[in-house]
Amino acid sequence: MNTSSDAINIDEVLAELSNCTVLHPGFQEAMRITNKCIITTRDRKDPSSAMLIGPTGVGKTRLCQIIEKQLGPIHTVQRADCEKTIRPCVYVELPASATIKSLSMVMAQTLGARPNDYQSVTALETLIIARLITMEVKLVILDDFHHVAQKGLSKTKDSLCNWIIKLLNKSGIPFLLSGTTASETTINMAEELSDRFPYRARLEPLPMIEKSSASAFLGVVARLQQEMIRLGCLRSYIHLTDHNHYTSIYLATQGNFRRLSDLLHDSFRIALLRGDHSLTIDDFADAADDLAFCCRPNYFRMTPRQLNSALKVPTIKLKKK
Repeated sequence: MNTSSDAINIDEVLAELSNCTVLHPGFQEAMRITNKCIITTRDRKDPSSAMLIGPTGVGKTRLCQIIEKQLGPIHTVQRADCEKTIRPCVYVELPASATIKSLSMVMAQTLGARPNDYQSVTALETLIIARLITMEVKLVILDDFHHVAQKGLSKTKDSLCNWIIKLLNKSGIPFLLSGTTASETTINMAEELSDRFPYRARLEPLPMIEKSSASAFLGVVARLQQEMIRLGCLRSYIHLTDHNHYTSIYLATQGNFRRLSDLLHDSFRIALLRGDHSLTIDDFADAADDLAFCCRPNYFRMTPRQLNSALKVPTIKLKKK
């Protein structure tokens, strides 16, 4: 167990901070769109699916996990003639090496089946469709869908589209595909499939200042600092929402949640190891020294004047993979 000098379990504290999610307006809108696809499918008795599109690091996977949790856990119900297992949501995170066959295997396993390598894709499709219906699944989430969508030749992508169309048509259950713009490009290749995904939510790195009266990114930073104060029992700390500190954080992360999480994790760890219940700007500067995305330049070692000048310099947009 990794503990600080004042007996705080550092590993547990950092894990709890990592699990904290702030539902900013972009997240809320994406959740609304997803819920609408489920309701529309139920009302029309025809699958109306959704997509969650955005570059890496904007919180797509975290949002998929929240949606899965909100739909409810696997449970058993007693029906008139049998005991039945209900699975409201099927969540599959696709690995980088995913193929249609391996994806079918993973989905079958997630649904409680025991597929083997000798089964054909067609046999696996039949198995998956039967279990989706029997287990009364409300939503299938395929996360990191671009791992399949962006690889292979046109023939491979056509096969992928046909695979999804068959599952949708035969099961009547909506899908949520989460991935980069490559996912949307692949889905749009087939008009029949594109029409099956009328609902599309887009997530982007949050801007430093929005047109509305409040900055969503500022709100996220403020909420996460509250958790740091609580978890670390901090008595002395810098206010991350103060202009200079917030500017440093934004310039270092460019509104990307994965980068923000890395930065807060490393800074908080340094503070906890010191064991004096404080959080300083030096904790952030030291953490930034080891993080490739914000070590050159290290904005936490800049003067206010240098920060203001850095704000005026156009930044390179995050690459969309």
